[in-house]
Amino acid sequence: MTLSAAFALLVFPAACKQVPDEVLNNNNQDNHQNDEEAAGDLARDAAAAWEQTPRTLERMRTSAGMFSRALDHPKVQTYENLWMAARTAAWLAEYGGDEVEREKYTRQGLTYANTALKQQPNGAEATFYHGVLAGFLGDLNHDYGLDAVKTIEEDMTKLIDADHDIAHGGPWRVMGVLQLRAPGPPVSIGSLRNGRKNLEKAVELAPDWPENQLYMAEAEFMWAEEKDKPDYKDKAVERLNKYLLGEGAKAPEGAETEFAEWQKKAKALLDEHSS
Repeated sequence: MTLSAAFALLVFPAACKQVPDEVLNNNNQDNHQNDEEAAGDLARDAAAAWEQTPRTLERMRTSAGMFSRALDHPKVQTYENLWMAARTAAWLAEYGGDEVEREKYTRQGLTYANTALKQQPNGAEATFYHGVLAGFLGDLNHDYGLDAVKTIEEDMTKLIDADHDIAHGGPWRVMGVLQLRAPGPPVSIGSLRNGRKNLEKAVELAPDWPENQLYMAEAEFMWAEEKDKPDYKDKAVERLNKYLLGEGAKAPEGAETEFAEWQKKAKALLDEHSS
């Protein structure tokens, strides 16, 4: 799973909205066209669409639509179905079309994650996607920025403390990127040192996942500049070429769409630090 949490939520407006806490209605009795068996089949088809690789925008839109219809049925609102629906929504929040579409899926995914956490407050998968989706909401609407940062920090800290590895070192990657980009204390939790440490852990857990290497390179570029250590710039360039841009770099199986986006970010990083 991708979910870079490459959030640009670091504009802190005077007015701060709270990340929505809405949950699904589980009292829907109008199920004459969507009985339990049919809804269950639809949820399974939605999950199967996720597993078909490479993931594409149209396939993920189809998965999201099937989850939305299936989860109208209260008895299909299981923890597993809910967190998987949140995962699909999070993919679309990152790789979807325009900002209107991305925000639609972001809010939909948050509702699924909230409902899942109502059932299992310590559910690792739902906690992860809850934090990721909060970050996308803060990215898309800066009115949510402050609360989004707080939500990400709380969710990822919970997972890191419990040593839950989700989405190829996801909790450490998400926390690390947030720490790289957030303002430092007392405004927020930004810390280049802590961000680099968390990204090193993500790389340790999943060294072959190119997304981890991408954000580790970003940290190295920042470290080179802030600490006046040009050798870290060389390390970052080498890392990007090895895992993302060189002849031997290739997408993890099924993640071709995601890899193409990571490559764009890698090229932008190189351009930014070419001088």
